[in-house]
Amino acid sequence: MSLLAEAHGVVRAYSTTWYEPVTAMPPGLSEATTSAYLCMRAIDEIEDHPELEGSTKAGLLEATSRTLQSRFSGADFAAAYRAHTSVLPEVSLRIGDWAVLAPPAIAPRVLETFAAMAERMADWARDGFRVESRQDLDRYTYAVSGTLVLMLSDLWAWHDGTRTNRTHGIGYGRALQAANILIDRTSDVDRGVDFWPTGWQTENMLSYVRTELTLAEQYVDALPEGPARTFCAPALERYQRAVETQPWASPNTPQAPTNGETPT
Repeated sequence: MSLLAEAHGVVRAYSTTWYEPVTAMPPGLSEATTSAYLCMRAIDEIEDHPELEGSTKAGLLEATSRTLQSRFSGADFAAAYRAHTSVLPEVSLRIGDWAVLAPPAIAPRVLETFAAMAERMADWARDGFRVESRQDLDRYTYAVSGTLVLMLSDLWAWHDGTRTNRTHGIGYGRALQAANILIDRTSDVDRGVDFWPTGWQTENMLSYVRTELTLAEQYVDALPEGPARTFCAPALERYQRAVETQPWASPNTPQAPTNGETPT
């Protein structure tokens, strides 16, 4: 089995939302988006790990960032993760494999994205993911999702010259991340993490999500028929349905319902 086929199997294990778009990409773009998805998942699993302290997560994420900025080998990641190999999932331990999937012509842009994302995640982990204001929420959703869509925009341009509105692209990323935060409210609080700004109620978060979804729609609507639209449109449709069909509690309650399913 090729590394790409194996990587696609890992994408399938983690995501119903992104598996079909990733595997529908043409050669070159398939390797790049597969690399991007699995690098993102690798560091996300460290960020969300239930058994690791914030300082430990921060150290691992910073080591990941430093390694991605170097001429790395798999052994470099193995050394960085050595003390935690028993608790980290395979997708994180194998980030060195996923990182080399992207074609050399665009790989530096992919690696730059996740080096920056891991460093920003480290700051958030060390600070206990404390979100106190809308500005904090903007920073968090940009750090973990908006910046990813900026990279995707570069992938579309690299592959076939597709041009995008990057402000709308950041909105696309923020919309999907904020929708997760909205829907996952109960499970996040249960694990001791609260991404909602201080004092916000469901109506405030729902308004934030809908504002970003408007930008996300503009981003997707402007994409021509082709790989970029094939990749981005299905996820947006899923998240729109997930947000608008939730049996939301009273508008003044700060806690979203527990029976919603977040797109993954």
